[in-house]
Amino acid sequence: MGKHVYLVGFMGSGKSTIGPLLAREMDRPFYDLDELIEQERKMRISEIFESKGEPFFRELESHILVQSQHLTTCVMALGGGAFVSEFNREFMLKHGISVWLKIPLQLAKERCKNLPHRPLAKDPEQFESLFHLREMYYRLADIHIEVQWKSPEAICAEIEDKLTALL
Repeated sequence: MGKHVYLVGFMGSGKSTIGPLLAREMDRPFYDLDELIEQERKMRISEIFESKGEPFFRELESHILVQSQHLTTCVMALGGGAFVSEFNREFMLKHGISVWLKIPLQLAKERCKNLPHRPLAKDPEQFESLFHLREMYYRLADIHIEVQWKSPEAICAEIEDKLTALL
């Protein structure tokens, strides 16, 4: 059956771009955890944040992640904060392999600066402190991939190389 491949990383690291490409290369379905949450709640992530708050969203995120263990072996992109949760990290360790798409702060800022659907990207100081806080957790991922200056295809090839040793 194989293990799920979980893509983790900060906003703008390329999870939504790399995920479908990697899934196609590996002949697996692709899921985006945020999209699964939006389908379940019939609300956008930003609306859930605004109406219910971040703690509610994080609980929902963990719940949907756990439900994903029943999906066909897949590639899944996770929201930037999902890997901060110890519960989520332990779940991923048990059910798959985590791949950190490592992006420099400046590139993340550039990619996220005009995106209204990023509730946590609005305040530049908050954005930077969040980046540094989350990086501590991303370091715990099974595989680390630098994304700057690389094409999506090159990133996928590098991930597949490293996965071969672990799958």
